[in-house]
Amino acid sequence: MMKRHGWLLVLLCVLTLPACGERQLPAEPEEGVLTYAALNPLTSLQKRRILNFNENHTDVQIEVLDYSDEGGIDRLLTELAIGKVPDMIELHRLGSGKGLGSGEDIIGYAMGDIKPSEGEYWMPYRQLARKGYLADLWPYIESDPALGREGLLEAPAKAAEVDGSLYMLFKEVSINTLIGEESVIGDRDGWTLEELMATFSSMPEGSTILRYNATRREMYANLFCTTLDRYIDWETGQCLFDCDEFRSMLEFLSTFPSAFKTTLTPDEVEEELTWRRLTGEQMLESAFIYWLLDIPYQDTTFGGNRVAFAGYPTTDGSSGSFFNIHGTVLAMSSTCHNKEAAWEFMRYLVQPCFTKEMHWDQSIKLPLNRKDFEQANASDLNELKENLPPRPTFRGGPKFEVYPPTSDDLRRFEKLINNTTQIYWPDNGLSETVWEAIAPYFAGDKTLDETIQLVQNRVQLYVNENR
Repeated sequence: MMKRHGWLLVLLCVLTLPACGERQLPAEPEEGVLTYAALNPLTSLQKRRILNFNENHTDVQIEVLDYSDEGGIDRLLTELAIGKVPDMIELHRLGSGKGLGSGEDIIGYAMGDIKPSEGEYWMPYRQLARKGYLADLWPYIESDPALGREGLLEAPAKAAEVDGSLYMLFKEVSINTLIGEESVIGDRDGWTLEELMATFSSMPEGSTILRYNATRREMYANLFCTTLDRYIDWETGQCLFDCDEFRSMLEFLSTFPSAFKTTLTPDEVEEELTWRRLTGEQMLESAFIYWLLDIPYQDTTFGGNRVAFAGYPTTDGSSGSFFNIHGTVLAMSSTCHNKEAAWEFMRYLVQPCFTKEMHWDQSIKLPLNRKDFEQANASDLNELKENLPPRPTFRGGPKFEVYPPTSDDLRRFEKLINNTTQIYWPDNGLSETVWEAIAPYFAGDKTLDETIQLVQNRVQLYVNENR
């Protein structure tokens, strides 16, 4: 607990600084050096890229600053607080078991396990951007002869913007969403909590909305972590948690267990979950969409019936799906000593790199580069002429044919992408503050009204310290 609060003090120190253009004192530039803040151990491919850059540039060299150790995040935040800002900064530290230090590129599944893995950390990207620490990358993309705005997929790039500017660069994404049989939930790509519950009311007795082993903490990570900002007016500092929407969300969360306990083996649990989906006793399932083939693949989830990508419930019924960013996520500081050289290095993340071999072994997910995206889709549509190996369920259970994607599947895929407007990028401090404040309500120690007031008070303190 002391360690966590010590980290929070460092974070608050950073975020309460004035913007870089005001009284912040940047570090004295070292002639001919670009500093690269690494939150993760460098992969072999990253090392080669840096080596190649340095060999091809006699006037500027990349120097790696290693923040991948246990105290690295605290050290970086402290240095930012005193004005020592690296030229390029990795924004996402991957946790244990996420491919650190090995492989060709960092592979991260931000919500692949629902809850963050041990040690995973997201830099306070939006606050750093709004306070002037980071440089807008759109001008460099627009002036890049191999790119331009039209060279990138609009939806994931726009979802990553802060106030119309793009401060992070990444290679590829996937989409985290909720799916259900179209015949049950309708042909929809978004809904409110009220609409979700109304649909669920028509399900057979004993049914569940999601997997019966889904826990409250997992649902909090999905429903709340990236949407808490909507209850805060950062301009005025006003907190807006005392509203019907937030109350409904808490009541919804209370329907999930705090923990899942069973005497069944994992295989037996999976078998039971499969049968519940196939017999119509589970309304929704979480899904991760990486490429076009996942559209017909997900149609097998409920026994081969066409699915709708409804997403998580939102206030206005708009899309509740999220982009998960994979791999290295880079930002350029506003005080970067050589922005053109930094961009020359960073641009590798969005350069076309499609090959059929990489596509078929899924080394490329949903690429930000539009040309790669179009080539991957064309490959799937034109070369998959026969059914793929059946999708297995549990050992000895039914298998379902996976049909080649069609032009209609491409339409569904593009519609899902274009309707997705959010990235999964939680504010660690804010989400933990709210989780601690709502815990007494789930334990039965506080009423809903008392809990709302506690959330208001705790988050108000957090906001005042971070504005």
